[in-house]
Amino acid sequence: MLTAEHWPQTSMKAARSWSFTACRASSLSHYSRFFQLPGVFRAVFIFLYAMKMQTRSIFTGLSIVLLLAACTKQSKETTSGPLTDVNAYWLGQADSVQSSLDSLSQKAGRHEEAAVLQDYFARARRYFKHMESLTQFYFPEEYARINGPALLRMEEYEDKIIIPTGFQVLEEKVFSDSLDYATVQHETKVLQVIIRNLQNTIHSNTLTDANVFESARLELLTVMAMGISGFDSPIAFQSIAEAKASLQGVAALTDFYDSRLTDENIRTAWHNQLQSAYAYLDKPVDFNAFDRATFIADHLNPLSKLLHQYQHAAHVPNNTFLTAVNLEKSTFFEPGVFNVDHFAPTFNRGLKPAVAELGKVLFFDPVLSGNNHRACASCHVPSKAFTDGKVKSVAFDFQGAVARNAPTLINAGFQQSQFWDQRVSFIEDQVSNVIANPIEMHGHMEASALKLMKSAAYRAMFKNAFGQDTITKRNMQTALASYIRSLSGLNSRFDQYMRGSKSSLSQNEVTGFNLFMGKAKCGTCHFAPLFNGTVPPLYRETESEVLGVPARPDTVHAKVDSDKGKLVTYNRSLHAYAFKTSTVRNAALTAPYMHNGVFKTLDEVIDFYNRGGGAGIGIDLPNQTLPPDKLLLSKKQQAQIIAFLESLTDNSALANVPTSLPAFNDARLDKRKIGGEY
Repeated sequence: MLTAEHWPQTSMKAARSWSFTACRASSLSHYSRFFQLPGVFRAVFIFLYAMKMQTRSIFTGLSIVLLLAACTKQSKETTSGPLTDVNAYWLGQADSVQSSLDSLSQKAGRHEEAAVLQDYFARARRYFKHMESLTQFYFPEEYARINGPALLRMEEYEDKIIIPTGFQVLEEKVFSDSLDYATVQHETKVLQVIIRNLQNTIHSNTLTDANVFESARLELLTVMAMGISGFDSPIAFQSIAEAKASLQGVAALTDFYDSRLTDENIRTAWHNQLQSAYAYLDKPVDFNAFDRATFIADHLNPLSKLLHQYQHAAHVPNNTFLTAVNLEKSTFFEPGVFNVDHFAPTFNRGLKPAVAELGKVLFFDPVLSGNNHRACASCHVPSKAFTDGKVKSVAFDFQGAVARNAPTLINAGFQQSQFWDQRVSFIEDQVSNVIANPIEMHGHMEASALKLMKSAAYRAMFKNAFGQDTITKRNMQTALASYIRSLSGLNSRFDQYMRGSKSSLSQNEVTGFNLFMGKAKCGTCHFAPLFNGTVPPLYRETESEVLGVPARPDTVHAKVDSDKGKLVTYNRSLHAYAFKTSTVRNAALTAPYMHNGVFKTLDEVIDFYNRGGGAGIGIDLPNQTLPPDKLLLSKKQQAQIIAFLESLTDNSALANVPTSLPAFNDARLDKRKIGGEY
């Protein structure tokens, strides 16, 4: 959580992350005191720090002022009625976690057998799952310290390594083949200190009914996307039992609101559906055999709908601030459930359709390039899911090739960073970067704006979109980014299956999804339902991974590709060979694959992961984040995963291309080709 002393040095990306959680920040004790100040003093305080930020962050600082004002009303809600019970429950579960960890530490001190330690570890995990929803919602940073991956991390903007802590680190020690009791005790104590600090903060926390229900509903998304995939139980494989504990935690929160319900049918339906879900999770099947597709479609989705109804029946409105998930929708597969504006800068939200329509014309117009022959659509072709089918796109004026494979733009709006190396946060910056790049479009935004001003048709389009016919770099960026954000493809056959059309998928495809989310571990990086690397349920970060991608499709004498990825941008050693986790939606249309286009088919991609990534083909990268273990997928299972990936195709509504380009009354320019010549 960013505090005041960090603001002068913060980046726009970090500031946006802070603003996203500002309403929850009142939970922390020092923020609670801050919110007790008169509104005008809060505004002045934030504004003064905003003025000290880097120039590009000033606008974000001003937006924080407005956001804090919007949060004020929520911060005044007192802890009374159900909220008192909710807070007591939260603290009680934290106490139970601590008690279980105390026992674990004591047993380790007496060198008791591994099974005993593992039992107390499992108990602590279950209690933590009861409180996961509130902890993750109110304190995402503390949650990451408690339950984040056991991987070294490095901040993009700070030259320091973050040592992992928490349950996943402890799990590695407790379930190790060679038990080190001293290390188990040490990691247990570290975890207890973090939770003790959390407990102290909970005591001074201010809850609201809206936040309680939002956290509960997002917990169902966490169970689906992170829980049953094994993301946070990668060694013990306790994810199915822990999913039940998570649902029990959600049920406990709603129980405190039972007295507010006037419709007994909703209460009965909710509790009956919970019991049905518990029974399904209690079935004696192992992690790999668990039918996740059925659990989501027949249990989690109905629970999500009923919890939505329950909230309304309890007369609890949703929060009014913008979040990634649109909680006016009842399930996480409904059209419009993700707010693309959440991922956009504040100046590019809620714009009228004419802006995106203008952006579409600009996207296909080569007039933005340095030679009037190259357009954005040259490398992002609608029929190929906005890729180009090449290993690497042809460079400007046919001078070789660009540095990396062209990624799909469909659903690109649902990410917190852009480019393979994540060097910018917003699509607005991405489009200007590409246009200015001498080997891509070799253009100039300001020069292009002057060129567009010579077209009466373009001036009219800009006036219709922005209310003024003056064409600026900002408006060009805004229009292009708005169009790209409109490229949402979340209506595949898989989505239709999850909306109730069970005939939309074959049994092979359903099995492929279960493998993707289970044995193959794909879902631990490509998170459902977006299936990209943006982390649910808050969607504050888009992850990168070090996979050990080879330079050539060679499994015998493999050499790592020379492109060092994020290291070039951030100059942080842990970022060597790291690349953004892209979406696998529309993967059937986006060959070749990886940042360098090394794999021509999905079969090659699945084989690479089945071997353990680079480590499995002889590439030794100490910082590889992909587990090096072989997945032991059979040929049939690999084919089933590919069948599932093919069910994620949704490109039909996005392939519309302008039928003409605005005239310039210039014979040379008016001959330009829609989509560019190459």
